[in-house]
Amino acid sequence: MNVLQKILGAVFPPYKFSVLRKEQNRLFVSIISGLPDEFNDIRAQSLSSRFQGFKNWEAYPDFKYVTKYFPGEILFEYKRHGQNFKLSGLEIFSIRNHKFEQIEILIHHNLIAGLKIANSDYLLSEFDLKRVLNKNVIKEPFEFPPSEIDVFYNSLDSEIRSMLNPDDLFDMDFNNRTFYSFYDLEDGNYLAVDRNQKVYSLVHDAKPMAKILDVSFFEILNDIVSQRFDKDQHLDERYRNSG
Repeated sequence: MNVLQKILGAVFPPYKFSVLRKEQNRLFVSIISGLPDEFNDIRAQSLSSRFQGFKNWEAYPDFKYVTKYFPGEILFEYKRHGQNFKLSGLEIFSIRNHKFEQIEILIHHNLIAGLKIANSDYLLSEFDLKRVLNKNVIKEPFEFPPSEIDVFYNSLDSEIRSMLNPDDLFDMDFNNRTFYSFYDLEDGNYLAVDRNQKVYSLVHDAKPMAKILDVSFFEILNDIVSQRFDKDQHLDERYRNSG
């Protein structure tokens, strides 16, 4: 941070955090861009998502949790259920320490989850971004504890799981309730179930936004797989019957 940025940061703390996030983003993108070509999809997702910052990670305190936002449906282009691994051997030159420091990256369901830079405070000013070495990058399996969505998916009947693509599943908060989305209605609208597997239509511009459907989880999935479910007709009915 230059002198003016420090002054503005002292007077306007949100400005300070905005600058820090931008600097961390430059560091993050430089590191991920330095990966070998065999990890093109990992590099691409860092450019397709919006970096939100590094956070402390209680589960893995040696790593920083990488928070990102994927616009639209881009998340599903990269998510691959069960593809969990660690990348190590990447190096970046530390100006502060006068040597190359080791980098480790955790990948959860094929999505960038965590970053570790040895002997670092994760500040842009510490590093020479032009000096990233990738000749010794190693990929090895990494076992994460089951996430909430993993626990939910594994609890489902095998017949239901056979009709679900786990890459399409994600948990979401809607009106202060947790739902598990399983079908994309587009434009931020979804079919989802709650913890009791009751089926809901979540449509932002309809009333009510969260409407319970008179159909079982198995029945709606069977209709979708059999192509009997008409997404456009469903949305038309939701908008027409709002109020």
